[in-house]
This record gives sequence, C-alpha cells and structure tokens, in this order.
Amino acid sequence: MNGGSMPIVDQVRALYEAMPEQISALILAGAAGAYTRAVFAPEESWKRRILEGIAGAFGAIFLGGLVGHAIDAVVGGGTWAYLAAGFIMGEGGIAAIRGVRKTIMDKGAK
Repeated sequence: MNGGSMPIVDQVRALYEAMPEQISALILAGAAGAYTRAVFAPEESWKRRILEGIAGAFGAIFLGGLVGHAIDAVVGGGTWAYLAAGFIMGEGGIAAIRGVRKTIMDKGAK
C-alpha cells in the first residue's frame, strides 16, 4: 500500500456500505436496468448505448426514489420497492424523464 492509504476498491466499498439502503438499492437496480437497456437497445452506436445507459442510471437515482416511495406506500415492499423502481427507471429512464419534462412543460405553458 502507498503510505497507509486505502485502495480505491476499499474506498468504494466503504462509501457503498455507508449509504442508506434505499440509495444502494436504486444504484444497483438502476445499473442493472441500464445494462438491460444497453443489451437490448436497437441503437447500433456503442457510444449512444453507453450514454443512454448513463442517462438511465441517473433516472434511476433521481426518479427511482420517487417511484420507489410511491410503490412502497401502495404495496409496502420496503427495499424491494426501491429495487423495482430503480430497475424500471434504469431501463426506461430516458422515456420517464421525457414524460416528466413534458408534463411539467405542459403545465407551465397553460
């Protein structure tokens, strides 16, 4: 080790373990959803697939919490609700973000 500093893998593991369970679930499930989207995406460009995957992961983190909370309130699934929401947002995050933006923009235009 270099001067007693923690290796990057250990730093990432410590950061992940310090997060609330719901945030960890959103990140994990969002990454899985983004991966699924990249595998099955009709896009031929790998750059575009990667960018869509990153956008889906951000959608999972930011919108997944809201959707996870709503699912949890309805069915009481706890962390499983956040896992489901993260996966849904990771896989369909771009469409979800466009839908939310359109809803907000339509309300603002009236």
